[in-house]
Amino acid sequence: MTVRLARGTSTRALVSYLRAADEAGTRRPDVLAVLTERFALPFDDARLAMDRVAGGVVRAASGNPANEPDPVKDPLAWTSYRIELGLPVDDDVVGPSAKERASAEALLERARRGKPTRGTKDVAVALEVARLAVASQETGRTRFQLLLEAATSLSVAAEACIKRLGRRPCAPEGSQEWVDGVALAEAARQVTASFAAGPDAQLEERGLGLVGRIVTRLLGQSHAFVGRAMIESARCIQRNGDPDRAATFVEPVLDDFEPLLDQFQDDAPFDEYVIALEHLLAAAELIIEVRGSSTEIEGLRDRTMQVLARASRAESRYGTC
Repeated sequence: MTVRLARGTSTRALVSYLRAADEAGTRRPDVLAVLTERFALPFDDARLAMDRVAGGVVRAASGNPANEPDPVKDPLAWTSYRIELGLPVDDDVVGPSAKERASAEALLERARRGKPTRGTKDVAVALEVARLAVASQETGRTRFQLLLEAATSLSVAAEACIKRLGRRPCAPEGSQEWVDGVALAEAARQVTASFAAGPDAQLEERGLGLVGRIVTRLLGQSHAFVGRAMIESARCIQRNGDPDRAATFVEPVLDDFEPLLDQFQDDAPFDEYVIALEHLLAAAELIIEVRGSSTEIEGLRDRTMQVLARASRAESRYGTC
């Protein structure tokens, strides 16, 4: 099994994380969060990765060299197999090139001089701009300009990814646009968190709006990703003093996510569906908090809680990752 990983990560890093998580008894939801966000795996690929890494350990334990996995066809199992046996494995991490780092530094230097933001269509450069801007120890107006250039770069790079989709509504799972969408959204969250520490509360809302644009257009088939972005924005709007607009903002979550309750009327939801239903519950509770209770919204909330309770019981039976 081969998978496309986020920029700056590697097969070895993925396998090492999964082995450490297994030894520590890390909860499955926490493992999946790392696999789907840090490594940008779709949920199906994340489940397969967990299986293949465990398979490599089993093969190593057999003591039979003939059981060594194929490094081309099954690099995750092969890497896991070799690590288990204490054999060397090259790290295939690919970070930004010297040219990409130089381009990022040039954009930030323009920002320091107070030049208008420019942005970049290159995802690797945009991510490096964001990383450097967030990590910067500069303060005041200079830091603001750096963060503004980071947000602009992420936005321009995201729009270039969206344009490459053509008429497709969102990126195919596991494609380069999907992987880059996950990374761009996470970088936008980090920039937004830095904005949130400043005096202008509206900057946080605008930053989360950028996260939402990236998620809905590149990762829009994932209820888990979309739900998180919607709830984050709504809570920001509520904090900024407009609770009714926050409640209106999450109404689409009710409409789009409620069919999941019918899908899991008898069976327990799992993994990404649990996450999606948690966002549905959060949306219902926000609306109740702002507008008060109604028979319809209470019924939706109670159904969601019942389905999530089945998922919790199932997780208790099946344990960790």
